[in-house]
Amino acid sequence: MTSNSCPTTVNHPLTKGWIVHCVTASGAVCGMLGIIAVSDYRPREAITWLAVAMVLDGIDGPVARAWNVSHHIPRIDGYTLDLIVDFVTCIVIPVIFLHRFHMLPHGASLYIGAFMLFMSALWMSRTDQMTSDHWFNGFPCEWNMIVPTLYLLRVDQWVTAVVCVLLTLTQLTNWKFVHPMQVRRFRPLTVSITVTWLASVLWLTGVYPREPDVLTALIIACPVYILGIGVWRTLGSGADDAALAADLKATASIE
Repeated sequence: MTSNSCPTTVNHPLTKGWIVHCVTASGAVCGMLGIIAVSDYRPREAITWLAVAMVLDGIDGPVARAWNVSHHIPRIDGYTLDLIVDFVTCIVIPVIFLHRFHMLPHGASLYIGAFMLFMSALWMSRTDQMTSDHWFNGFPCEWNMIVPTLYLLRVDQWVTAVVCVLLTLTQLTNWKFVHPMQVRRFRPLTVSITVTWLASVLWLTGVYPREPDVLTALIIACPVYILGIGVWRTLGSGADDAALAADLKATASIE
């Protein structure tokens, strides 16, 4: 038997498939460690574990598609596994973080947090989470990006509340948000800005409570960019038929 056909080799499709699923599932472990960090009042550790989970979440999808994991290991639904992990790392931990570190107005924290959890659970259940050209419909529960940014910038409690409520209100709408990895248009720029944001968050977390101006600008730039191209895609020329057709053709070529 050749090495390529032996299930114990790294190059075997089954082995590669299980590696991808294990990477995805390890996000749940990051979630556990993140919850422990929040409970122990260690915000910097919590943000770090959220960042690690985000990196894992960013690499497993493209690799799974490239290796055709769903075909080789049909017993495990990678999409469902991803949703389970994301609900913990992208929603539950950030909402607990908001409450634990007093980021919301006193007396309103539990109500706003409950509203975020409630609406995020509904968004996770949407059958039309994505458009045909892979833009998200409604805010895609990326609280693991929003909450650390607001915390590191020490945003006022009421401003934080308004930001969280407004984003939550979009979750059952068709307002568009970019998927950094799957939307072909602007993808090099989108991925570059996202990676820069993540590096800046980790750096700023390490030096917190100091706020170097360059790092502050960098972590603001990513959310502004994401919101900006979402507005463009929803209301502007990004929604024209020719653009959608080009994006679909480009996306299909990489899947």
